[in-house]
Amino acid sequence: MFENVAEHLDEAVRLAERCPEKYQIPCFQALIRVLAQFDSPLARSEAGNAQPVTGNGELSAPRSNGSYTDRDRGFVFLNQHQISGENISRVYHLDRGSYRIIVKDLKEKTNSKKQIKLALLLGVAGLLAGGQPVFAKEKLIEVCREYGAYDGPNFASHMKRQRDMFIAQGNEWSLTVPAQQRAAEAIKELAS
Repeated sequence: MFENVAEHLDEAVRLAERCPEKYQIPCFQALIRVLAQFDSPLARSEAGNAQPVTGNGELSAPRSNGSYTDRDRGFVFLNQHQISGENISRVYHLDRGSYRIIVKDLKEKTNSKKQIKLALLLGVAGLLAGGQPVFAKEKLIEVCREYGAYDGPNFASHMKRQRDMFIAQGNEWSLTVPAQQRAAEAIKELAS
């Protein structure tokens, strides 16, 4: 379970040092919790070194110039919005590098609001698994059907009315920064 403690500690220290000084200790604590939780999606390279796996099963790029890797972006999001690993585990199930929404009650009454909340959660799942807050239209439709929130005739219009939160990119949508903030609030609400 704790095979990569030294690697996790080094990574947590490096990331915490990027935080403002007064937040470095809480940042380190949050990162070490998240890193310990995400120990399972590590793959062994040919050299035997552990490397993080992205949501599509590929190894993420190594950090050579101090920039964030795909995995770092998810950790930064969690830290920035003070979302604990416990909160994530109440909303998502991690399975082989992908995140599945597991909450029973979305705490919304209308299908349009349920659809928007599911889109926010899918965007964060994409951020955590692959480093980008992106999700496929088909995946949103599938999840909306699971939650009984799919409204075929109005599906596209619900998304188009939320131009401040979702940017269409072909058959995918991407979360804007305000949408990421709302997604973080939704995760905290659903985890409570």
